[in-house]
Amino acid sequence: MDLIEHTYTIQWVGPMNYDEYKLYNRDKDTLSPNMFNLYYFEARKDKRHKWHTYIGIHKQNDGINKRVNSKHEHLGKFVKNEAKEIRIWIGSFAKDKDQKPENIDIVETLFIKAYHKKLTENKQKKNCNPKSSVCVINSYYNTLDEPIKTKSDKPFVFDDVLIYLEESNSFMHGNLTKMIGTI
Repeated sequence: MDLIEHTYTIQWVGPMNYDEYKLYNRDKDTLSPNMFNLYYFEARKDKRHKWHTYIGIHKQNDGINKRVNSKHEHLGKFVKNEAKEIRIWIGSFAKDKDQKPENIDIVETLFIKAYHKKLTENKQKKNCNPKSSVCVINSYYNTLDEPIKTKSDKPFVFDDVLIYLEESNSFMHGNLTKMIGTI
């Protein structure tokens, strides 16, 4: 049996188009942009084009907006060309103490390796494995901080739970079938 050394919950907020994302970051009631270290986007020019997907990180705790903006290497081309469909998600570690550069790297590497065929814009880390066994639980919220319950409102690519087992070099993933209220 593999020992899972790291377990993290990532709280994703979205989906937002680019203008909604900018407003969300400026809202005084929003969690500080410094707390968001992960971002994901899905974009396409219009319904005739295929979706492009990308996950990235921002290790500095100086605001996700310093990384996710119209100058972004991948997102920028969709913003500047006024793509009709852009869905942005920003993610934070549920526990502040987990918000460390090495943990951010482990989580990003896990996502890119596990979903490398679906992440069309990610070119690096596709052949890298996380440095150790890790479990990520994804929870999703809209911009009003309400839990998202249906798969159709979540990112195309991600599962609710993703595990990498270093010893057996294997991945496990799955979705919660339905969200039930509190017990």
